[in-house]
Amino acid sequence: MKTPFITIVIFFFAIAVTAQTQKEDIENEAIEKAVLNYIENFFENDFDEMNKSLHPRLAKRGLNQDGSTLSDDFPPEKLKELMSTKPKFPLEHQNNVVENISVFGNMASASLSTGYPTVRWVEYLHLVKLNGDWKIINVFWEFKEKK
Repeated sequence: MKTPFITIVIFFFAIAVTAQTQKEDIENEAIEKAVLNYIENFFENDFDEMNKSLHPRLAKRGLNQDGSTLSDDFPPEKLKELMSTKPKFPLEHQNNVVENISVFGNMASASLSTGYPTVRWVEYLHLVKLNGDWKIINVFWEFKEKK
């Protein structure tokens, strides 16, 4: 009698673990998609597409290469203005890597290694899940040291 009971318990435990892992994988993929949509469209100057991944109260800040804090914040509308003045950086030349995804309920964090061929930086992002979609609400970046 013990063997069938133990087998059933193990079976249901395995199903629960598999379902949880699949849910985590789906959430991580959705977060990575939101982060990549943001950065790829930032480089390609497509504000409308990028804005689909941004929370309206986005705060984007960073550190200058000398280590001083960037004096300006970049909410979505200011990003739109910045994007209208910079050259496009085509997707085939981009090297964007999303890592360190961590989720708790409806909030998440991730890191993004990105930049241009001669200047690279890391962005730490906070996201919030609204109406089933992940939106970036906070970005803080710092340049990588040149080797």
